[in-house]
Amino acid sequence: MGKLDWYILKKFLVTFFFCMMLFLVVAVAVDSSEKTDDFVKSGLSSSQIIKQYYFGFVPHIWGLLFPLFVFIAVIFFTSKMATRSEIIAILASGTSYNRMLRPY
Repeated sequence: MGKLDWYILKKFLVTFFFCMMLFLVVAVAVDSSEKTDDFVKSGLSSSQIIKQYYFGFVPHIWGLLFPLFVFIAVIFFTSKMATRSEIIAILASGTSYNRMLRPY
């Protein structure tokens, strides 16, 4: 893999994991606020709730929304590259359009 591939892959992965973590925080906050009464009634400590409930909840949400995270990350970092004229610079350097799209 060339420098261009690593550059695009790094941009994608940073954006992808940022989207995942951001949505995870929102999903856990909303879910915990909806289930607060159930958690209080169960009498479990917060560490037990995290171990028993959220260790299964988080992978389920990630697996369910993985394609959406990929789509959002690609759209977001590609639009940032276009805004900063990086795509124009890549194409102006003699790189073909098909070669630029290879990491995608």
